[in-house]
Amino acid sequence: MFLPFEKWHGCRNDFVVLWIADSDGELVLNSLKRQAVRLCDRHSGIGADGLLVLLTKQRDDLTPYGLVIINSDGSIAKTCGNGLRCAASSVRKRHLGQGRSHELPEMVELQVEGETLLCRFLLGSVTNPLVVVDMGIPALDREVPWFEAAEQACAQVTKRAGQQASVGVCTIGNPHIVLTSEAASRELILELGPALQDHPLKDGVNVHLVQVRDITAKDQARAGQELGQKLTELYQAFVWERGAGETMACGSGACAIAALALATGLLGRDAWVGVDMPGGRLYVKQDEANGPLQLAGPAVFCYSGQVEV
Repeated sequence: MFLPFEKWHGCRNDFVVLWIADSDGELVLNSLKRQAVRLCDRHSGIGADGLLVLLTKQRDDLTPYGLVIINSDGSIAKTCGNGLRCAASSVRKRHLGQGRSHELPEMVELQVEGETLLCRFLLGSVTNPLVVVDMGIPALDREVPWFEAAEQACAQVTKRAGQQASVGVCTIGNPHIVLTSEAASRELILELGPALQDHPLKDGVNVHLVQVRDITAKDQARAGQELGQKLTELYQAFVWERGAGETMACGSGACAIAALALATGLLGRDAWVGVDMPGGRLYVKQDEANGPLQLAGPAVFCYSGQVEV
């Protein structure tokens, strides 16, 4: 069976997007789970950090009701900020492809692992608008049952690496450990990320190595163009994701970084927090201390094709 696919990326966190209808049954979805490793392989497959499977009632439906996020190792993710933006943009592209530009959605609602997640477009840029995703309410540090285990594991692996870092923990669909260090680098995340996969969760944890960046006038000008608002803080982050390894960006990880920073009470909530990852810049905002997080960033279409499953 051949399925059409689209290749998308959000800050170079890349995905293979496929649409399947209920009439295809579970057989096709299960086949995609089994073949995720092959499809995501960057040498013999399409190459991606994961698969995004949009679910529709009928094959010709323009709007899906659900999304299944499959990691590159075949496991299922509970959420993915970059993936959600790419999925929503694929919906917008499908409307355009069917000549329905007069019906372009301003918002896309998707069911992901039992949760309803909303994506909306910032239409200041009509050709390729930023997408804002409602990511839900995070649990931080001691609100997370495995916080102390994470602290102990981080102390062990950072000591072995000869580094010091402050530790923050966040769950927002996915589990995250945020390590803040002046020595943040790609080389260090490649050491710490894999070392923390055995601790404290048996099925792995997303790890982010972070340092604060100074905000320049150019950064504020960019935020004004892209968001129409200013930045309150800016971070540089390196990423290791469970089920995928090193990635160029992580949307829920950017949310974890911003949520932990905002929880200190030292940052105002009237502006966005910027997070620079190797693949690009993401923006996060949380209007209220116990409220949901909003993630804003780009989604870029690369190419389309067909794949046999």
